[in-house]
Amino acid sequence: MNYLVHPEQLVFRAKGYIAGFNEMVRDEEIPQWDILQAATEVAEEWTNDWDEDEGFGSSDTTYMLKEFIDNVIDSFTNKKYKTVFNPTLKVIVG
Repeated sequence: MNYLVHPEQLVFRAKGYIAGFNEMVRDEEIPQWDILQAATEVAEEWTNDWDEDEGFGSSDTTYMLKEFIDNVIDSFTNKKYKTVFNPTLKVIVG
Protein backbone atom coordinates (compact mmCIF):
# COMPACT_ATOMS: atom_id res chain seq x y z
CA MET A 1 0.00 0.00 0.00
CA ASN A 2 1.18 3.52 -0.77
CA TYR A 3 0.50 5.25 2.56
CA LEU A 4 0.15 8.98 3.18
CA VAL A 5 2.52 8.35 6.10
CA HIS A 6 4.06 4.89 6.49
CA PRO A 7 3.11 3.18 9.79
CA GLU A 8 6.78 2.74 10.75
CA GLN A 9 7.23 6.49 10.31
CA LEU A 10 4.36 7.15 12.73
CA VAL A 11 6.05 4.91 15.30
CA PHE A 12 9.44 6.55 14.67
CA ARG A 13 8.00 10.06 15.12
CA ALA A 14 6.10 9.11 18.26
CA LYS A 15 9.18 7.53 19.83
CA GLY A 16 11.60 10.22 18.71
CA TYR A 17 9.64 13.42 19.00
CA ILE A 18 6.59 13.09 21.24
CA ALA A 19 7.37 13.79 24.89
CA GLY A 20 5.89 11.18 27.20
CA PHE A 21 5.29 8.52 24.55
CA ASN A 22 8.28 6.31 25.37
CA GLU A 23 7.61 6.56 29.09
CA MET A 24 3.99 5.52 28.58
CA VAL A 25 5.02 2.53 26.41
CA ARG A 26 7.62 1.47 28.97
CA ASP A 27 5.41 1.95 32.04
CA GLU A 28 2.44 0.17 30.45
CA GLU A 29 4.66 -2.54 28.91
CA ILE A 30 3.05 -2.17 25.49
CA PRO A 31 4.55 -4.66 22.99
CA GLN A 32 6.21 -3.16 19.92
CA TRP A 33 4.07 -5.36 17.67
CA ASP A 34 0.90 -3.82 19.14
CA ILE A 35 2.27 -0.32 18.58
CA LEU A 36 3.06 -1.09 14.93
CA GLN A 37 -0.36 -2.67 14.44
CA ALA A 38 -2.07 0.45 15.83
CA ALA A 39 0.02 2.63 13.52
CA THR A 40 -0.85 0.44 10.53
CA GLU A 41 -4.57 0.70 11.24
CA VAL A 42 -4.44 4.50 11.46
CA ALA A 43 -2.23 4.87 8.38
CA GLU A 44 -4.54 2.62 6.32
CA GLU A 45 -7.67 4.43 7.48
CA TRP A 46 -6.27 7.88 6.69
CA THR A 47 -4.90 6.74 3.33
CA ASN A 48 -8.19 5.14 2.29
CA ASP A 49 -10.26 8.15 3.42
CA TRP A 50 -8.02 10.93 2.05
CA ASP A 51 -9.13 12.63 -1.18
CA GLU A 52 -6.35 12.27 -3.77
CA ASP A 53 -6.88 15.86 -4.91
CA GLU A 54 -6.24 17.23 -1.40
CA GLY A 55 -2.78 18.15 -0.27
CA PHE A 56 -1.35 16.47 2.80
CA GLY A 57 0.86 18.66 4.95
CA SER A 58 2.74 18.65 8.21
CA SER A 59 -0.29 19.62 10.29
CA ASP A 60 -2.21 16.70 8.76
CA THR A 61 0.65 14.41 9.75
CA THR A 62 0.52 15.79 13.30
CA TYR A 63 -3.19 15.00 13.59
CA MET A 64 -2.62 11.51 12.17
CA LEU A 65 0.11 11.03 14.77
CA LYS A 66 -2.24 12.24 17.50
CA GLU A 67 -4.92 9.76 16.40
CA PHE A 68 -2.36 6.94 16.42
CA ILE A 69 -1.22 7.80 19.95
CA ASP A 70 -4.81 8.20 21.15
CA ASN A 71 -5.57 4.72 19.76
CA VAL A 72 -2.59 3.29 21.63
CA ILE A 73 -3.83 4.95 24.83
CA ASP A 74 -7.39 3.66 24.33
CA SER A 75 -6.34 0.13 23.39
CA PHE A 76 -3.37 -0.62 25.63
CA THR A 77 -3.57 1.52 28.77
CA ASN A 78 -6.01 2.15 31.58
CA LYS A 79 -6.67 5.53 29.93
CA LYS A 80 -4.83 7.54 32.58
CA TYR A 81 -2.89 9.16 29.70
CA LYS A 82 -3.98 11.74 27.16
CA THR A 83 -2.52 13.75 24.32
CA VAL A 84 -2.32 17.53 24.54
CA PHE A 85 -0.87 20.38 22.52
CA ASN A 86 1.19 22.36 25.05
CA PRO A 87 2.63 23.97 22.88
CA THR A 88 3.50 20.84 20.88
CA LEU A 89 1.92 17.40 20.86
CA LYS A 90 2.83 15.37 23.95
CA VAL A 91 1.53 12.55 26.12
CA ILE A 92 0.70 13.39 29.72
CA VAL A 93 -0.83 11.63 32.69
CA GLY A 94 -4.17 13.12 33.39
